[in-house]
Amino acid sequence: MKKKILAIVAVVVVFALLYAGYQAFLAPKGTEGSKEVTIKIIVEPEEINETFTYKTDHEFLTDLLKEKQDELGAMLESSEYGTMVAGMMNYKADQNKNEFFLFQVNGEDSMVGTDDTPIQDGDVYTFILTTW
Repeated sequence: MKKKILAIVAVVVVFALLYAGYQAFLAPKGTEGSKEVTIKIIVEPEEINETFTYKTDHEFLTDLLKEKQDELGAMLESSEYGTMVAGMMNYKADQNKNEFFLFQVNGEDSMVGTDDTPIQDGDVYTFILTTW
């Protein structure tokens, strides 16, 4: 019984160390200071193609989206996986039509969500309504 408890404690400690290492060395880091970024929104069915330029001190994109939520018509939903962009320009992606907002950074599909996207000066963030 004592060996099982010791093994469980050892596994928990190893996972805690791995998580701490990830946060310290691998997790994206935001940059402090003022940055100028561009947000593009494309919703073809509604003929929406808008571009917004912002100066911000935020370090991660979700914070900027929340600040400019009204102007962008952003519909942000929180889940256990992070913040999801459910709508832009007051158009909500219809899951029944398999719609979603593709998120790109500088023309490349993002591999992480907006919570984990650090804001870098000069970056262009694009949200495109598409289907899967």
